[in-house]
Amino acid sequence: MMTITLKQVDDALYERIDRLARLQQTSVEEVIVTVLRGALDSKAPTLRERAEAIAAMTPKDVVQSDSTLLIREDRDR
Repeated sequence: MMTITLKQVDDALYERIDRLARLQQTSVEEVIVTVLRGALDSKAPTLRERAEAIAAMTPKDVVQSDSTLLIREDRDR
């Protein structure tokens, strides 16, 4: 197996990885390898495929809210 040394990993990113490792009861190294494998896996769904899968979960007879209006309402609060 090869060894990779990461430099210039900011503290916030490391803390997120470390927190995930603790939640999964695994090592930081294993989390990083899992993330890299997922990112490089050619079988991983594209962003469009993921969006279409989410859209497919929405019932067709349900009228959807206009997200622009919701964003404006939230912004104006």
